[in-house]
Amino acid sequence: MNVLVDVVRDLRSHGLRSALSGLSLFIGILAVVGVVTTGDVVQDVFIATAEQSHGRQVTVQTQIPKQTVATRGLPAVIRALHSRIAEAGGAYALAYEAVATVTRVGDAPSPATITLVDGALDRVRRLPLVSGHRLDPGTAVYPGGLVANLAAVHRFGSVGTRLTIGLDPRLAGYPQDLVGEITDGNPAPMLYQSISSATYLQPSILSTAARLDLYVHADLVGEQALRSAIQEVDADLGIDPSEAEIIRVDTVGQLVADLDTTRLAFVAISVVTLVVAGIGLLNVGLSTVRDRAKELTIRRATGATRLRVFVLVLSSSIAVGLVAAIAAIAVAAIAVLVVVPHVLSPSSPLRFPVFPYGAAIAGLLAALGASGCGGVIPAFLATRVNMADALRE
Repeated sequence: MNVLVDVVRDLRSHGLRSALSGLSLFIGILAVVGVVTTGDVVQDVFIATAEQSHGRQVTVQTQIPKQTVATRGLPAVIRALHSRIAEAGGAYALAYEAVATVTRVGDAPSPATITLVDGALDRVRRLPLVSGHRLDPGTAVYPGGLVANLAAVHRFGSVGTRLTIGLDPRLAGYPQDLVGEITDGNPAPMLYQSISSATYLQPSILSTAARLDLYVHADLVGEQALRSAIQEVDADLGIDPSEAEIIRVDTVGQLVADLDTTRLAFVAISVVTLVVAGIGLLNVGLSTVRDRAKELTIRRATGATRLRVFVLVLSSSIAVGLVAAIAAIAVAAIAVLVVVPHVLSPSSPLRFPVFPYGAAIAGLLAALGASGCGGVIPAFLATRVNMADALRE
């Protein structure tokens, strides 16, 4: 307890020196935590864009031929996908993209792209829900509904708007309500509708389709397992393997590898900042011992042992590092856990950043290590101050 009191008094009596010493450590620790957090956010920016457009990490694609849909029927295709993929814990999206004539009450008809889909498209691609709800993942045809991206909402209206959809120019359009709004990264208007609902309302729409695209993804599952699942679906549907090319379509893996290399470079720069801060602390400590030679001698003359002087100087240095680390971690935590979620738009595909506890602990340990190393030599020299020479000065 006496040592703690002495340390507090020592820091207060040399407040400016202690503050300047701690500032360099504060900047170094904040740099480490900031670089790791910024790296996570920047990485998620690139990954979010890639996952919106091409699929989540490890997503494979194949095609269901038109002949298979015609001979087996769409319900049989969906049953095979559900049995082999969805029930096994994976996610699939069976999709067909078409151009529809879209009419809002009071407006002239206008063309727009519509993706007819079955399955869990949001599990295959990162598609944040802005408002409303997603399409029913089942095969129910009623009441149906449309999900629109941001550009489509801007053109046709928000959730609750009723639109008339014409997929076959030979037939009258059918009414559908906008039930959800998503962010898909597409600057052009895009509507999404259940393929089961659309084919029930206009059965002829798949007659012109050359094929249906099938995307498959599963968390924590490798590419080979996904390929095997698709091959089982092909066998169930009688699809010739030579006609069903399976390719990996996501670009996340290579993107993460490239970003990790860049992030390591910035972390290395932050570590150098901490090392420089430690060297600065050592320099301050050595000059302080010379300036405090008389004070330390008086302490020795009034009964302080060499060990007590050593502990005092070393503890003061470590205390500066501890206070700087706590302050830096607190500032970083407020920025990550309070400021960033507050400014992040609900329509953004970015996930809320997670506070890098590992980097914070590493920064704390590095600060204590730097302040300890920067204080041990001055503390040792403080015990070797020549009392007679110091008193004569």
